Amino acid sequence: MDADRRERRSGRVAPLPEKQRSGVRRRRAGNGAVRRATVHVSNWNIFEVNVHRVCIHGHFYQPPREDPWTGEIIPQPSASPFPDWNHRINAECYRANVAAAVMDADGGVGSRIRTYDHISFNFGPTLLRWMTEHAPDVVEALVEADQASSRRLGHGNAVAQAYHHLILPLASDRDKRTEVRWGAADFAHRFGRAPEGMWLPETAVDTPTLEILASEGIKFVILAPRQAAAVRGPEPDASWTEVHERSLDPTRPYRVELPSGQSIAAFFYAPTPASGVAFSGWLDNGEQMARRLVDEPGPLVHFATDGESYGHHHRYGEMALAYCIRTLEQDDGVVLTNYAAELARASVLWSARIVERSSWSCAHGVGRWSRNCGCHMDPNLEMQQEWRVHLRDALDWLRDELVAFSEVEADRLGVDLWTMRDAYIFHLLGEESGTRHPNDPLPADWS
Repeated sequence: MDADRRERRSGRVAPLPEKQRSGVRRRRAGNGAVRRATVHVSNWNIFEVNVHRVCIHGHFYQPPREDPWTGEIIPQPSASPFPDWNHRINAECYRANVAAAVMDADGGVGSRIRTYDHISFNFGPTLLRWMTEHAPDVVEALVEADQASSRRLGHGNAVAQAYHHLILPLASDRDKRTEVRWGAADFAHRFGRAPEGMWLPETAVDTPTLEILASEGIKFVILAPRQAAAVRGPEPDASWTEVHERSLDPTRPYRVELPSGQSIAAFFYAPTPASGVAFSGWLDNGEQMARRLVDEPGPLVHFATDGESYGHHHRYGEMALAYCIRTLEQDDGVVLTNYAAELARASVLWSARIVERSSWSCAHGVGRWSRNCGCHMDPNLEMQQEWRVHLRDALDWLRDELVAFSEVEADRLGVDLWTMRDAYIFHLLGEESGTRHPNDPLPADWS
């Protein structure tokens, strides 16, 4: 069966082709009035009129699967017909979103969309390292998409990520800083610019993490709505109001004021679109997904999910995303935006307090990585997770022992251990490219 026929029969993209041609030029607001834009969507002055701004964020990540001794991924038969899951997910999702199909009136592929041009996205640095070797065309497309969105919006779609999938609130301050610095350096190396925002693994956050992000020049983070504890308006005499997932207004960025006097912006994403895409079948129909997003309260609608939703978790999800993008672009009352652009246009920010040591994937904060909090893979199975606290304590003990030993040895060698470690990312980047990085902290004759 040819590719066009497979895509037509997939059932994942069900919108009628004639609706693709007509688009959704006018959309009725909640009160029944027609909401119209008075300028063309390509004009960034559209922010001066009453339009619906939509930001779709994809968090793309896979854990490193390489054997630590060989640096190679051991064949994984469960990923058949691909040699391993990295290759399979790349084919189903990462590469698929470089040229996602949009169907024509005859049921064939009428056009293709590089979805990355139109959505906010972050890729885990260790995943990008693998992709640079095994899927360099996809990495090139990501860079081009970031540049294209920067020309369109004034800010690129790409967002950085802390380097490893470390739950930052459970890490030491030194480890937090290294993760942030490595993530920022890796991003700058690949995208040719400094990052404006940073994705936190599992969106896990606490105030010390935000302090380090702000001190390293990061302007914003993306958090789940349940991670907001209280908000207040911009007025000098405004009082704090406690909020929860359903009472928070997610249509604006918030400023999180920090004890040091620094601040950082936080976008708390809308819960309904996020759960709709991840769990409730929104990717069954791209046009309906677009309609649902326009029907969400505005003026800014934004949400975040695993990027793998678009093609891997949900087969042909990239096609639904492409059709959603096409439908939204045909609506003169809608503009697709990104977080950095939204932050730049916000002249006055409300303030927010975060829920300390919280995350998007554990209802108990960061318990699933540190204690028997009740989270487990299958609620129908009887099990306990008491071992978690002992594993966490053992790893923390090992870290502290290695730190003590390493500091003594570094002092003996006359080396600043922490400066050396923070800069070691440049050795890794040079090693990857085959060219010594000018900031490599190791001697040129080191081997």
